[in-house]
Amino acid sequence: MAAPQKTEQLNELKEILSSQENFILTTYSGLSVTEITDLRGKIRGKDARFKVVKNTLFKRALQELDGFDEKLAESTSAVLKGPIAVAFAGAELPSIAKLLVDFGKTNDKVEIKAGCLEGQFLDQASVKAIANLPTKEELLVIIARGFNAPATKMAIGMKQIMSGLARGIQEIGKKNG
Repeated sequence: MAAPQKTEQLNELKEILSSQENFILTTYSGLSVTEITDLRGKIRGKDARFKVVKNTLFKRALQELDGFDEKLAESTSAVLKGPIAVAFAGAELPSIAKLLVDFGKTNDKVEIKAGCLEGQFLDQASVKAIANLPTKEELLVIIARGFNAPATKMAIGMKQIMSGLARGIQEIGKKNG
């Protein structure tokens, strides 16, 4: 590959990393075109990108990018072996991790290698642990249920009081009527 092409790819990786610093490294070797297109579509649906990268270019992009820790570049380069694809997740890292773990359950050709969350290196186990956390939407539902529970209990209690009062008035009406 000519040097200008490598420079262009390097600059593209640095640009992506500067806008979406959270990422997950995965294997992808052996995926069919249909499978990788399906995976890319699912990831794109969550406002993220899935890109096959050259290990040396990715390592160099990390090293040259302002704000990235050298320790992160070293830890990441330790897992950059074999064909690697990167899911650039931005703020959606937990949902992307969950998507990749679920996809990996049905397709053994996709395996999480490592990741990065807000400049901190995540090993494979950490990324999988994040995948098991509830998503933002699930957390909002849990919070809404928490807020809704006292109101629901109060409404049920008021209904029982009103029903009891109505039955009492009805009984008094039967005795006097």
